[in-house]
Amino acid sequence: MRPLPILLSLTAAAALLAQPAAPAPAAPVAPAAPAALSAQAPTARIGILAAERVIERSSRARKLFAERETLRKTLGDRLQAKHSEIQKLASQLQSPSIGEEGRNNLQKQLRDLDFEEKKLQDDSQGEFERTSQRVINQFQQEIGPIVEAMAKEQNLQVVLTHNQGLMFYVDPAWVIAFTDEVGRRYDAKFEPQPADKPAPKPAAKPAAKPAAKPAPKP
Repeated sequence: MRPLPILLSLTAAAALLAQPAAPAPAAPVAPAAPAALSAQAPTARIGILAAERVIERSSRARKLFAERETLRKTLGDRLQAKHSEIQKLASQLQSPSIGEEGRNNLQKQLRDLDFEEKKLQDDSQGEFERTSQRVINQFQQEIGPIVEAMAKEQNLQVVLTHNQGLMFYVDPAWVIAFTDEVGRRYDAKFEPQPADKPAPKPAAKPAAKPAAKPAPKP
């Protein structure tokens, strides 16, 4: 009975060989190559508006911003007048002939003027900022529909304001052409030129007098 273990071993080996082999691991699939950028999305169409150029060259914009510049000069003149008044008092304090009481009075006046000057500066700054913001808002409201209309005509997706510090490169001729057309339409809408008067008609020639009848023969 000794061959029995060998027989069992052979039977177990045959059973193992009879089992189906484990499937081989699938080969990794290489990722598909990315599609070209032009196939993914169309090229962006962008317009650049140099608003400063419109403000400098457009008659409508100059008229709109003239209010701000006039206010700037008015406020500056007020501050300069107050500062001159302070300098005048300060020079009087340097006079050796002034008495103690007079010096104290001048020092009090000088402190009051310093306070008035600081308040005037704050008030002037606030007034100028409010006026400036109102003018800018009106400019944007007036020019916005014109820019939007041009963007639709040229199939632009976005129109940016020109800012030299934020742009590495921009074609100046392209910016100027777009900006000047905006300015031209802006003036045509808000500053229409008077229509040319028709040329005066030439004066009618006086009617010719009828020829005199010959005198009857005697």
